[in-house]
Amino acid sequence: MGATKQVVEKPIIREKRPVPPPLIGLAIFVIVVLLFLKIGLEAAYTAPKLHPKEEGKLIKRLKEIDDSEQYVLVATVDGWYSCLHNGRTRYYLKTGEVWKYGVTSKGQFGRYSAAFLVKNRVSYLIQFKGTYSECLKQEQIKLYYYPFLPENLARAPAERLPRPPYNSVMR
Repeated sequence: MGATKQVVEKPIIREKRPVPPPLIGLAIFVIVVLLFLKIGLEAAYTAPKLHPKEEGKLIKRLKEIDDSEQYVLVATVDGWYSCLHNGRTRYYLKTGEVWKYGVTSKGQFGRYSAAFLVKNRVSYLIQFKGTYSECLKQEQIKLYYYPFLPENLARAPAERLPRPPYNSVMR
């Protein structure tokens, strides 16, 4: 029989082919997206929380903004009242005439003390209730129409005011 011939198998050598650049770019993009998602999810679960005391203050302030009032301070007696206009320090008002328009979210006694109202001889009257923004709008309407109020038009032209005595500016 014959001799057997030894067959030597050649080892298979695989050539390293470079990874195509688009695949590398796609892999990097996927990794970056996954990292951002992971960070975003962690941030959502570890968002800072307000201290309960601060959260209570915030809730109270938001309620105040929703529950505000536009008010008027009117003279309770005929007499001389403080005036914040340039060139005047006092102005004569009759009972019921407007001394000041304003807006507050704190109510009458959160804004003025009883002593202030008595000392200045004025009464606090609510003219409008609503959100803070709505009240500011009402105040502006009152301030702009003040020159046309009958009480102001009844004064001599030189004595008429562009705004109530205790409103220093058209805010």
